[in-house]
Amino acid sequence: MTMMTKAFDANTEAQTARTGLALGTIVLTLRGEVAVEDLRAGDKVITRDRGAQPLRRVTQYRATSSHIAKDSLGANRPERDMRIAANQPVLNRGESTTVTTARHLVDTLRGHVEQSQLYRLCFDAEHIIYANGLELTTARAT
Repeated sequence: MTMMTKAFDANTEAQTARTGLALGTIVLTLRGEVAVEDLRAGDKVITRDRGAQPLRRVTQYRATSSHIAKDSLGANRPERDMRIAANQPVLNRGESTTVTTARHLVDTLRGHVEQSQLYRLCFDAEHIIYANGLELTTARAT
């Protein structure tokens, strides 16, 4: 599947991106697949870049979220319909690998945005985690 997306500019957007996963999003941890609302500080989340890393904090907030439909980015990408923060960076694999915000994917996929309750996962550093079969960046605890 070939899809044109706006590339995520790590030098400008990363500092202001609000990351977040909606209720029911499944995150890969050392305990297995865990719903984001069941994650707690200290849980070891599997990251693409540094292996299992301890979660420092989970915060909730209300913000604009993007709907990403099951299989819209390829087979099992994502594994189920999901909502993520509109500014959530997503690793997009295709002919080349880019990082794109969910809002730009929604524009391309003709999805929709709405206000949602989101969970923000904070670690000691930014990481790439696995959520519903997608690779997403996380927030750094401040």
